Amino acid sequence: MAALIAWPVAWFADATIAAFLCILGGNVASFLNVVAHRAPRGESVVRGGSRCPACGSPVRWHDNVPVLGWLVLGGRCRDCGSPIDWRYPLVEAAGMLIGAITAIELLSGGRTWPPGRFGTGRVGADVLLMQPDWPLALVCLAHAALLCVVLAWTLFEADGVDVPWSWWCGTCLGLGALAVAGGGPLTEPGWPAATQAVLGGCVAGVVGAAVGNRVLGQALVCAGCVLGWQGLVTAVAVMPFAAAVRIGLGAVAGRCAEPGPRCVDLLMAIAVQAVAWWWLATVWQPGG
Repeated sequence: MAALIAWPVAWFADATIAAFLCILGGNVASFLNVVAHRAPRGESVVRGGSRCPACGSPVRWHDNVPVLGWLVLGGRCRDCGSPIDWRYPLVEAAGMLIGAITAIELLSGGRTWPPGRFGTGRVGADVLLMQPDWPLALVCLAHAALLCVVLAWTLFEADGVDVPWSWWCGTCLGLGALAVAGGGPLTEPGWPAATQAVLGGCVAGVVGAAVGNRVLGQALVCAGCVLGWQGLVTAVAVMPFAAAVRIGLGAVAGRCAEPGPRCVDLLMAIAVQAVAWWWLATVWQPGG
């Protein structure tokens, strides 16, 4: 009887944590939309509520719910009826997907990652609440932060805006600190955490210089600081497949002539790597 009661409670706890992370991811992505719109114009990204770009009317709080608000409004401003760019709900949906990926990593106890530091104990929200695994939480936070950063860089690249060097340097330092606090990247468990982060960033810098795209190069360095050089190489190897998916979706949507931002390929590759890293690590090291 106790087992019959415990299972629904554990499932409800997992579902609650997953829903919370998805909602949080959608709200973070909504904020990134604001940053991408205001920062190039020199406007504050923290002061002032959201407004319609066409008429300047304040967006009501219930219309600002990620994805749902856009659907309820039919993709148009409540006041002036001007169309709201489809990019806004798409970015918010991407943020919710980042939240779902973080939930998978966290609630699985790191079982989606290569064998090593994580994936050996019990899993679930109840276990994490009673016996917090702070290194696991920090690694999940680092991966979620990286995905959000690459999403932001995707928006800047799509708008043709160069990311200020001060922003990029601060972001790299912050992501590197998170990775080091969590024990460093997952692919070189025997190396000092700071060495892994620095080496990953250096290798990413070489790759970024080769691609000839400044914004993508910056995103690659951010990824290298969190994933390490092996994780970065794996993500770069997945990027052509992500690009094929992007181009295919563009063809379906009738946007064949639009090249699209390359950072979105990196975003998709890191997302795939987060949930299938154990399999990709097996491909990378078949004898391991």
